[in-house]
Amino acid sequence: MKVKVFLVHFMVLGLTQLSAQFKTTIPLRKDVVNGTLNNGMQYFILHNEWPKDRADFYFVQNVGAILEDDNQNGLAHFLEHMAFNGTEHFKGKGIINMLAKHGVTFGRDINAYTAHDETVYNLSNVPVKNPALLDSCLYVLHDWSGFLSLKDAEIDAERGVIHEEWRTRRNADLRIGSQLEPVIYNGSKYGKRDVLGDMELIQNFKYKQLRDYYKKWYLPSHQAVIIVGDIDPAKIEQQVKKIMGSIPMSHNPAERTYEAIPDNDKLLYKLALDKEAQKTSISLNFKKSKPAVQDFTAFENSIAQQLALQMMNNRFREYTVNNETALLGAGLSYSGLTRLTSFFTLTVNPKNGRLLEAFQQAFTEYERAIQNGFTKEELDRVKENMRTSYENQLKNKDKIGNENWASQLQNYFLEASPVMSLEDEVEFVKTTLVKVDGNEINKVFRALPTEKNQVLTVSGPEKENSTYPAEADYIAVMKKVKEQKLEPYTETIANTDLVTDKLTAKTIAKRFEIKGIKEAKGYILDNGAKIIIYPTTLAQDQILFSAFSPGGISLLPQQDLASSQIATVLAKNSGLGDFKVTDLQKQLSGKTVKVSPFIGEHYEGFSGSAVKKDLETLLELTYLYFKNPRFEAQAYKRIIDYYSNALENVTDDNSKIFGDTIALLDTNHSKRTFLLSKENLGELKFDDAAKIYKERISNASDFTFVFVGNIAENDLEVINKYLGNIAGNKTQEKFIDHKTGMAKGFSKEKLIREMSVPKTSIYVHLENRNVAFSEKNQIMAYILSQLLDKRYLDKIREDEGGSYGVQTQSSLSKSPSPVFSLAVSFDCNPEKDSKLLQIVYDELGIISKNDVSDKDLSDIKEDLIKSNQQNIKSNSYWMNTIVDQLKTGDKFVSSDAYENLIRSISVKDIKKYAGDVLPSADKVEVVMQPKEPNDSN
Repeated sequence: MKVKVFLVHFMVLGLTQLSAQFKTTIPLRKDVVNGTLNNGMQYFILHNEWPKDRADFYFVQNVGAILEDDNQNGLAHFLEHMAFNGTEHFKGKGIINMLAKHGVTFGRDINAYTAHDETVYNLSNVPVKNPALLDSCLYVLHDWSGFLSLKDAEIDAERGVIHEEWRTRRNADLRIGSQLEPVIYNGSKYGKRDVLGDMELIQNFKYKQLRDYYKKWYLPSHQAVIIVGDIDPAKIEQQVKKIMGSIPMSHNPAERTYEAIPDNDKLLYKLALDKEAQKTSISLNFKKSKPAVQDFTAFENSIAQQLALQMMNNRFREYTVNNETALLGAGLSYSGLTRLTSFFTLTVNPKNGRLLEAFQQAFTEYERAIQNGFTKEELDRVKENMRTSYENQLKNKDKIGNENWASQLQNYFLEASPVMSLEDEVEFVKTTLVKVDGNEINKVFRALPTEKNQVLTVSGPEKENSTYPAEADYIAVMKKVKEQKLEPYTETIANTDLVTDKLTAKTIAKRFEIKGIKEAKGYILDNGAKIIIYPTTLAQDQILFSAFSPGGISLLPQQDLASSQIATVLAKNSGLGDFKVTDLQKQLSGKTVKVSPFIGEHYEGFSGSAVKKDLETLLELTYLYFKNPRFEAQAYKRIIDYYSNALENVTDDNSKIFGDTIALLDTNHSKRTFLLSKENLGELKFDDAAKIYKERISNASDFTFVFVGNIAENDLEVINKYLGNIAGNKTQEKFIDHKTGMAKGFSKEKLIREMSVPKTSIYVHLENRNVAFSEKNQIMAYILSQLLDKRYLDKIREDEGGSYGVQTQSSLSKSPSPVFSLAVSFDCNPEKDSKLLQIVYDELGIISKNDVSDKDLSDIKEDLIKSNQQNIKSNSYWMNTIVDQLKTGDKFVSSDAYENLIRSISVKDIKKYAGDVLPSADKVEVVMQPKEPNDSN
């Protein structure tokens, strides 16, 4: 469970810093062991037990791309890559290989990122019971500090990888960002450093240029060690002092300076267009200096700002949902722009061709709040939501992960962003919520925009005969709206209970057991609905909810497939019972509950969650989704407007064309494969969508409802009160297996597309339906993908430098019938695509005929065991296990039995299994290549 514990306020406000630039007067939480070594390096160590027996190691460098010289553009990021290519204590891939033995994998657990102002490395989910392993992790951090090998051959090998990362990331959004940044950053150095850098320089820089950056900036005085996990902080501190303290202090260290963005008195404007862009966006930005001191007054102010932003965004949502507008959406945000500067932003997403109208509508609602402020009812709701959110976090604090605390400590080191104990923070927030009133909120909200430092940016697709409003048009709109006296915001709320039906609990017809899971109990209600209750103590206050019924889209005729795509979307966006969707949101203020219907290929049902006090609300919502869903024409129109806008420029969307081609080949061009396009948008019918929903979500006797977590047998009465009163006709449906798999043999297609940045995209999919299902075979199917993943990493990324990364996924599913699937996909250098594609097939052949590496197999098995030990401590694992067992009839495999099964798998087993499933598999291959300038295809 990922919980952003430290107040959204500090995350949203993005208070970036270094202690030399910013300060906090709020004391660091007492249980953080921290200090500064003689060499200037800081350390922060915190005991945390989620996940149990694991620890995360973070190494934070307060240096990034902004410190590069012109002849080093991109080398900060290049250096980050080199940290995994040999160090003093770990030659070559030694870091990755050492940690893989303990189930700590590259990419997922071993990673790093480079930004303008910092570079951060992490080793996550490290088992803690082996002290030697913990010391090894500290030696990795030690070497990252200043002992990278930076060998010539390794540097040259990485050039291609960096170029392919650039090629993969250089999409329309990034290209638009590159056009906007010089204006947003107002000519400062930030606009000249995009982190990935200049590819001409990357290909040709001299080794010394990289080493110069490294020696100048990777210094202990710019670095911090952060360790969070199930460890003894005192013991770890001693090892930090011993290992990290041995790094010599830098003599005459380079001063870490900070780049300021120049002020602008006049509004700055930029229109950025791209042929492959798929959406239009307008942003009115206000640049603001970050406060130099974070104290309790600043904390209170940030809470007030967050409440104001939430109220304004609620208004925007209500306005766009309940009115016929030119808007797809609008919102306010407050984020960090650079280390010294924040951005307060009004973002407007217009319908195509209606930019100025949409901007005027959004700016009018924003100005309405500036002029008249917010209402007491609005403020009470967002206060209650914030209070509830904090109380829930406190209840479930034992499930807050290491990475969340590590992230806070990183911000403390880099940004002086306060880190309090959760208890202290919750108490402060609740006290602040009591005393903050509407006058203060309105004052804070009105202080967010600035007279100077305004930046207006517009982005969208570049098309022939397409014009965009001019800068003067937007300025005229703002002037006109500000001169108006706008009426205050008003609202009406349905003043009634969610469920007004008079309900009484029905009888329980039958009880049954869940095989192998002793504490899970089954009940059949009088209407035929099946209820499963599995009480756990895995989270302090969490109830997970799932419901399913066989049938799904598989039972629909072909002509209904289009409308089925929007059936549940329409229901979710129309509201329930007496409440339209925006009123329902208000009715649920202060409640922690989610319920969402779905209609899939073979099943329809629900997923949801709640805390114990809101269980009845979860049941009320589920009851209404069966008994009284609303289907509103306005909601339908918004859905169609959204798709219409998204599809307008779709012919230039290479990723959709690629994905659609794959979908058709993977299903052998089945007539049941529905791909949304401009041409078939009219097939999404309002009446048909509503009818499909009411047919699929109706019969309680065909549904199984599962509750896992803070649930008990005495909750049956309230469960029965609602679920027992849903109509059930005793009909038991079965889904239809339409067998929409790929064609027999080998199917392939090549696409030649115009591209702004040339790249080849490759997709290879193997499918074998002539297979047997077993738990052991299912594990081996997964292991195959992991073994191939490593081989492709070595061969395609490292040896050839032809791709930033290869994604390999495989599975063995049982339902509706056993099928083995393995898919390989990646973007690559067009000049190497044929060679890299051949490597994909070569490795598939090799793994079918030759023994795999015993070490590689052992590493993957260790990772599987480690993951299982962590998974069984979460409610979601048990929910998935119970639902899968009920759907397939599989017997429950205990954790010990599962791990013994993993350990039993040998090199010989993998070779045989690969030989059984790969050579005889049907294949799909899709390759998308860039169109050559003289290519007439």
